[in-house]
Amino acid sequence: MAELNEQQFIELVKQSEAEAEQDINRYKIKLALFAALGYGVIFAVLITLVLLVGGTVVTALVSSSLFLLLVKKKFIFLILIAIWTFLRALWVKFDPPSGYLLERDKYPELFQEIDHLTHTLDALTIHQVILDDRLNAAVVQHPRFGLFGGQQNTLFLGLQLLLALSPQEMKSVLAHEFGHLSGNHSRFSGWIYRVRITWFRVMEAFDQSNSFGAGLMRRFFDWYAPKFSAYSFALARNNEYEADRVAAELTSPATAAKALINVYTKAPYIEQEYWDHYFQQADTAPTPPTAPYAGLATFLKQSPISREQVLALIRQEMQVETHYADTHPALKDRVTSLTDQAVVPDTFTTNAAEAWLGSRYEKLLQHFDQQWMKNNNEKWKNRYEYVQHSKQLLAESKDLDPQTLTDDKLWELAHAAFEFENDETALPLFLAFHQRHPHSVGAGYYVGLILARKQDESALGYLRIAFESPNTIGDAARWGYDLLMNLKKEREAEQWWQQARTAADKHQAIAEAQSHIADSDHFTAPRIDADLQGQLLQTLAAHKNVGATWLAQKTLPYNDADPVYILAFRPKGLYLSFEAITKSVEEALDIDANVFVVCLWGDDKSIAKKVKKAGTKIQ
Repeated sequence: MAELNEQQFIELVKQSEAEAEQDINRYKIKLALFAALGYGVIFAVLITLVLLVGGTVVTALVSSSLFLLLVKKKFIFLILIAIWTFLRALWVKFDPPSGYLLERDKYPELFQEIDHLTHTLDALTIHQVILDDRLNAAVVQHPRFGLFGGQQNTLFLGLQLLLALSPQEMKSVLAHEFGHLSGNHSRFSGWIYRVRITWFRVMEAFDQSNSFGAGLMRRFFDWYAPKFSAYSFALARNNEYEADRVAAELTSPATAAKALINVYTKAPYIEQEYWDHYFQQADTAPTPPTAPYAGLATFLKQSPISREQVLALIRQEMQVETHYADTHPALKDRVTSLTDQAVVPDTFTTNAAEAWLGSRYEKLLQHFDQQWMKNNNEKWKNRYEYVQHSKQLLAESKDLDPQTLTDDKLWELAHAAFEFENDETALPLFLAFHQRHPHSVGAGYYVGLILARKQDESALGYLRIAFESPNTIGDAARWGYDLLMNLKKEREAEQWWQQARTAADKHQAIAEAQSHIADSDHFTAPRIDADLQGQLLQTLAAHKNVGATWLAQKTLPYNDADPVYILAFRPKGLYLSFEAITKSVEEALDIDANVFVVCLWGDDKSIAKKVKKAGTKIQ
C-alpha cells in the first residue's frame, strides 16, 4: 500500500463502514463506480492504442509524404514503441499455480463433493484442484490472457487441513470458499471480492515487470488499488460473514462453527505438539526418523487434541478482537454470527483426506513426504551437525579461561552454552564478550535476558543496548517491562515501554526511508569512503551500457542511520529498454551498501535529474 499510510487506511475504512451503515445502497453505487474506474483506465489505454494504430494507417493511406515524414522524424517508431510497451504492460503474466494437480478421473470422491457444492451454490466453475502441504484452503483466480479473457479458478487444498478435519467440517470450509463465488447470494459482493483480489494481483504483476508501459500502469495502480481496498473494506468483511452463512446453510450452523473452531485450534496444536517436537529430533538424529506427513496423520489419530486442550485454545482465541485491517473477523465474531450455542468439535475416525482422496491417499502422503525430505534434508543435516559441534565445543572448553579465547570462539561458546546448557554457564561468557565490546547489541541482549530471568534489575542497562537494533528491541522491551512489573514498579515499567516505543518508531522511520526513493526526497553530495567508491567505479567501468554516472546521498530522518546512495546513469550502446539496463546495473553492484539505481531516460528520470544536480559526477 505504497500510497496510503496506516492512518489514512484506517480513516478510509472508517468512512466506508460509516457510509455502508448510513445508506448501504448509496455506498454500493459509489463502490461500483470506484471499481469501474480501474477497468475504465485499462480500456482508455486500449482505445488510445487503437486510435494510434488507426491514425497511423489513415496517415499512410491519405498522404504518403506525410507518412514518410513520420518515418524520417522517427515518430512512427515512437508510436510503435508506445503500442508495444503498453500491450506488454496490460498482458500481465501470473505465475502458474504450484502443487500437486489432482485429476478428476483419479479422485472421484473429491470431485463429487466439489461438483455438488458448485451446482448447489450456482458457483463459478473450478477449473483445477491443487493439493499443497498447508493447513489451509482457498480459491484463487488467474486471468487467462493477462487482464483479458475469463478467469481460471483454482481450488487449493491443504493436505494438513484435510488430515485435521472431518469430511463434514471440510465440506463446510469448501462451502465458505465457494460462497465467495456463489450466484445464489450477493452477486455484487462476490464481484467486489474478486475485483479486490484482481487489482492487487495486477499491482503485484506490474511491480515485477520492467517495461515502460508497466511503469506507467504501476503508478496508477499503486494509487488506486490500496484506496479501493480500503473503501471496499466494509463490504469485504461482510462478505466473510456471508460466506460463513453459506457454509451453515450447506451443512449446519453447528458444523460450520465446529469447522471454524477446529481450524483455529488445530493450527497451534499441530504446530506446537507435532512440528515443534518433530524438528527437535534434528538435535539428536542425523536424518528424520519418520516421514513427516505420514507421521502427522498417525499423530492426529493416536494423539487427538483433547477436549480440555480445545477448550483452553477456544478461550484463548475468544479473547482476540477483530483487527481493523483484517477482512477476516476474529473467531469470536464469526462463531457468534452462526450460533448462540456453545459448540466443541467432535472426535472422528475418518478424516477428510481418507474420505476424499480414496485409494490414492497413501501415495499422496508418500509424495509429500518425499518432497519434504528433498527440500529439508540439508537443513536437517546442518542442524544436527551444528548441535554436535556445539556440544563438542562445550566439552572441550569446559576448563578454558574465556579471556584466552578469540572473539569468534568466545561468542560461539557463549551461544552454545545458552542453547544447550544453562544461564549460569552462559552468563559469564556473554559478560566477558560484553567487556570486550560494550556496545555489542547481541551481548547486551543476552546478558540482559539472563539477568531479567533472575529478576535482577541491572538487566535494564544491558537490555537498553539492545534497543539499538530493530531485531532485538521488541524482545528487549518485553523482558524489561515484565521485569519491572514483577518488581512492582508499574510507573517505571510504563516509562520503559514508552522509551522502547520511541526507539522502535525510530527504527521503523529509518527502515521506511531506506526502503525506497521518491521525487519528494532531498539529496546531497555523497559522503562515501574511498574503498567503497573504488568498488563502485570498477563495477560501472565494466558495464558496457553505462555512460556518465552521478552519485548522491538521500537525507534520512536520523543522522546515525546507514546511508542510502542513489546512482544515476546515462545509458549507451545497444539495449532493449531503460528498465532492463537499470536492472542489470543493480544486479552487477555487488557492494556492501544500500544503492538505488536510476536511469536519466527511464521512469525515474525526474529522480535521476535531481541526483545529477545535487550529487557528484563519478564517471
